[in-house]
Amino acid sequence: MTVARLLCALGVASLLASCASPPPPPALRIGLIGVFDGPARHSSGMPARLAARMAIDEINATGGALIDGVSHRLILIERETPNRPDAAAAAARALITLDSVDVLVGPQFSALAIAAGAVAEESQVPLVAPMASSPQVTTGRSYVMRLTFLDADQGEVLARYAFDSLGRRRTAALFPAASEHGRSMVERYGRTFTTRGGRMLAADTYHIDDTGDQAAQIQRLMREAPDAVLLPDFSLGDSSQVRLFREAGFRGPFLGSDAWDAIALRGRQDIDGSIIVGNWDGRSDREGVRTFRARWNARYLGERPRATGAATYDAIRLIARAAERARARSGMALATALRTGAPFDGAFASYRFDGSGDPIRGATLLEMDKDSLLFRGTLPTRH
Repeated sequence: MTVARLLCALGVASLLASCASPPPPPALRIGLIGVFDGPARHSSGMPARLAARMAIDEINATGGALIDGVSHRLILIERETPNRPDAAAAAARALITLDSVDVLVGPQFSALAIAAGAVAEESQVPLVAPMASSPQVTTGRSYVMRLTFLDADQGEVLARYAFDSLGRRRTAALFPAASEHGRSMVERYGRTFTTRGGRMLAADTYHIDDTGDQAAQIQRLMREAPDAVLLPDFSLGDSSQVRLFREAGFRGPFLGSDAWDAIALRGRQDIDGSIIVGNWDGRSDREGVRTFRARWNARYLGERPRATGAATYDAIRLIARAAERARARSGMALATALRTGAPFDGAFASYRFDGSGDPIRGATLLEMDKDSLLFRGTLPTRH
């Protein structure tokens, strides 16, 4: 009997102790989806991870997000995904159903964000895709938004700059036949350039798996005597294109999109004078960029800040701001607050939101010159 009473007493004491333990503080749970396979690890996955952790630490250091009068600590839950849409969808589903996140950030690539966004939309969980530029990411969706401009917007910005600032009047284009990114850019460029008084001479295509050098297409385009050439999907693997254009006598500027790897291409003389549309210029003197750059460099010594990091940093801060305005951690209230609100001067860009999943923001124009990139201006993508 004594032993029974002792066990009973211990049980009651344990129960009372558990009842006396304070409940865990309320939290805003953010799921991050990143690609860490191959080159994407350094250009996409790791910068996103580092920036997300930095933003969350900064917000928590100031008390977290004040949601409906209650301070919420931000918690980051990360899931890596291979660079495949089905894997990205599975990562989004796991974060929602297994990790119970309130909101998703990423993936960065459009094809993956389209797949993950479908899961988020079905689950009614907001998703912010910092770097995905395909219109399919947000079209027809109420819970998904992006921070970049659209693919086609780049074509319009380049057309305006080529005609108004460079004085170009005759443009040709070359892009992969299967690239929706390139096709939408060329179509918007052609409409805008023609409306302004220029001539879109010809647009030719090639197959991405073609091991040839597109010499035949380039010869056809050069017969039209262009004074600018649009190469929206140019990459290091296509370096023969620029060489062949130069050998054929082309002396004008090449026009490129955010698909160009400007850092890797620096130092190539045949690229000098090219104009690239970019989402971000890390050397900008804008306050949002300066602040991000200083905090990044202080925290991650020797690690160069990248556009993916700046965009992810903004995504976390926008989520915290929206949760405070919405007085909600998730659901339609948070999704609506993300798409509206006051202008935001972020690390990645200065944004305005008008209820769409696509922000109103500017596009940076950079000129490649010898071993450097020269800032040439910022043009609005929606006006």
